[in-house]
Amino acid sequence: MRLKLIDLSKEQRNTQSVKCGCKVRMRITLRKSFDIFPQEWQITEFIKDHNHELLSPSEVRFLPANRKITKDDEKRILLFKEAGLPVKAIMRVLELEKNISHGSLPFLDKDVRNLFTKIGKKNGVEDVKDLLQHCKVAQDENRKFQYAYRVDEERKLEHIFWSPFHSFFTGTHKNILRK
Repeated sequence: MRLKLIDLSKEQRNTQSVKCGCKVRMRITLRKSFDIFPQEWQITEFIKDHNHELLSPSEVRFLPANRKITKDDEKRILLFKEAGLPVKAIMRVLELEKNISHGSLPFLDKDVRNLFTKIGKKNGVEDVKDLLQHCKVAQDENRKFQYAYRVDEERKLEHIFWSPFHSFFTGTHKNILRK
């Protein structure tokens, strides 16, 4: 868990619950208590009265802060994805490997799908570079191979056309990429 760095020169906001008006909070302040001691953290305010029911221990694991995929689990998940397993099957295999009951993993199907999206976004730039490099090599090996592409305002690949036959890029096909 990463520690939150606080700029003590700025006023700290009160982060009480907005949804139900719960007043529970704990305020911790860095103070110098005595001249001979350095600064230390002190609890300066503590209100423990909730105006709502608390989650049961079995429900707390569903809070986003408690749903974590470890590096080891991430490697296994990506291996199973590479093997073609769907998310439900990946979850079940991990449960069986860990010898835990169904639904007892410290993360949800949604977290696995989010992992795939995150990895996909990270790999997306490399995929485009690999495709363009492939086209360049193909053109070097075969003079008839032609390709053309267009990028958008953010320099992301928008369109790409390729053909092993030079005639593909004559006439109107050539103009498509110039628009």
